[in-house]
Amino acid sequence: MVFMCQENSFLKEYTSKVLKCEPTKEPIIEYGKSTKFEGYQITLENTILFPAGGGQPHDLGWLNEVEVLQVLRKGEDALHFTKEPIEVGTFVTQKINWDRRFDHMQQHSGQHLLSAILEKDYNLPTTSWWLGCDESYVELDTISVENKTIETVEEKCNLMIRSALPVDVKICKASDPDLNKEHTKSLPKDCTDTLRIICIGDVDENMCCGTHVSNLSQLQMIKLLGYEPGKKGKTNLRFLVGNRVTKVFQSMLDREKVLVGLLKAICKGLENDGLFIFCASEEPDKTKEGQIIIQGAEEHCNILGPQVIEVLKAKGAFKNGKFQGKATDLSGINKCRKIIEDYFCKK
Repeated sequence: MVFMCQENSFLKEYTSKVLKCEPTKEPIIEYGKSTKFEGYQITLENTILFPAGGGQPHDLGWLNEVEVLQVLRKGEDALHFTKEPIEVGTFVTQKINWDRRFDHMQQHSGQHLLSAILEKDYNLPTTSWWLGCDESYVELDTISVENKTIETVEEKCNLMIRSALPVDVKICKASDPDLNKEHTKSLPKDCTDTLRIICIGDVDENMCCGTHVSNLSQLQMIKLLGYEPGKKGKTNLRFLVGNRVTKVFQSMLDREKVLVGLLKAICKGLENDGLFIFCASEEPDKTKEGQIIIQGAEEHCNILGPQVIEVLKAKGAFKNGKFQGKATDLSGINKCRKIIEDYFCKK
């Protein structure tokens, strides 16, 4: 059965009839974490609430005013987990937690695009993937990935996103002669009827039960965060898509403001304590470049400041015993540390 959420992933409200309402003690699984649960599992005629599957977590939402805490697929049915029972035969209005759903759509469609480019252009097939609460990863059948490859793959993904390639859904039967074992090997054993194939322009066709965007432009952008060792000699390539990128970027800006304010407060508080402070922070996207702060007694700054500035090729200005500016070559940071240590050891 193809659920309504799979026919129209953008549908946010839908009315359907309750077919079953049964007690359950099956646990709630939220991004891999299991929580004990005692309540009810409700089966509807159809649903816009996506049941977990294909690597995509379940939706959250409401049946009238009753909160849905989990949705699971069992055979051809979707089971909606609630704390309260709903009488069989009742027509309920389903409402979806759209922020969560759209986030999952962005990550899932982004994963399809990322995996397609990795496999077609670099012969790096995806063996599994994980959609987490904060970030996701694709598991690659390799022990490592070159940084240059990661940069190029990210550029190609974002180029296709800007090209606004359409994302279409093709429906076929499991008995379709055009489907071979390679196409159907990852399907659940109880999936024997209608199958969905997600098509991204002429870039990729992949069988999938999940919800997806209708155009790559809705992904906004993809950011690859780097890789780490996976299981059995494989590699996990971490990524963010869409709203998660802007959310992380905003948190970085907020953190930077707090740290800058803290450093300014520390420097101001130590102005008369006879201490010498030298701080350096590297730009995340520009190796060897970053911000530096030098503060201390004027006699120390007059001697050490010019030496540090020269070594780090820094630009800025001293004012009242304080220097704040930009270094263009942080490779000399250890040399600066040695200069400062030697200076004060002789005092």
